[in-house]
Amino acid sequence: IPGHKPKSREGGTYVKRYAAWLLFFAALALFGAQTMRAFGVVAFHADFFEKKGTVVVDAGHGGEDGGATGVHGELEKDINLAIALELQRLLEQHQFQVVMVRDWDTDLSDQNLSTVAQRKRSDLQQRLRLVEESGGCVLLSIHQNFFTESQYSGAQVFYSANDPRGEALAEAIRASIVETLQPENTRQNKVGEGVYLLEQCQVPAVLVECGFLSNPEEAAALADPDYQKRMAQAIYNGLVRYLKETPANESLANG
Repeated sequence: IPGHKPKSREGGTYVKRYAAWLLFFAALALFGAQTMRAFGVVAFHADFFEKKGTVVVDAGHGGEDGGATGVHGELEKDINLAIALELQRLLEQHQFQVVMVRDWDTDLSDQNLSTVAQRKRSDLQQRLRLVEESGGCVLLSIHQNFFTESQYSGAQVFYSANDPRGEALAEAIRASIVETLQPENTRQNKVGEGVYLLEQCQVPAVLVECGFLSNPEEAAALADPDYQKRMAQAIYNGLVRYLKETPANESLANG
């Protein structure tokens, strides 16, 4: 028709493209959520609780105190620190407030003390002081086990009897480790009798013995960076499970 201009189709094309992009991003989000579930990662929204409180991460031993030595020469203090640093990364990624007892190869003792026993006592007292100064918090202490016989294996979680929430936290972490890393592990949680930090802490507190350095296969696994990351993820997932199963106003110590 002379003088007639065809109707522009740009508007309709824009709407179709916009709708297509919306569908694409929706599919991508669904795929991401399914992938996280498939790999056992607990999705946790930053504002799931109004106040999560502070997590104190204690990498056991350090400095002159190497802890246990594995059958292949692994040092407990190094494995503890590697797992603790990965746990710190996960916690901070999800907006937890984190206090690291140590983030390098050191201890907290008064170096002016003359004997190893005195410095060890000083180190533990300083670790306790950090927990007390953190107010409303939970304590996650990372260690490795050792026994004179090599056949024993598997993580075990000890908890403070001073706060009943510690037992629930220990069970959530134990279950997470068993489900994702150690399906044949039947070890039960125990009260941390004789463990200075657990006996003195007045907040939900657990000590995670991640495995036995006296077992050749487990010692090799614990020294592997990938396994260390998976262990940290399991401990983190256990903490999140505990928080989800506990009322928000009861899940962390009151500051």
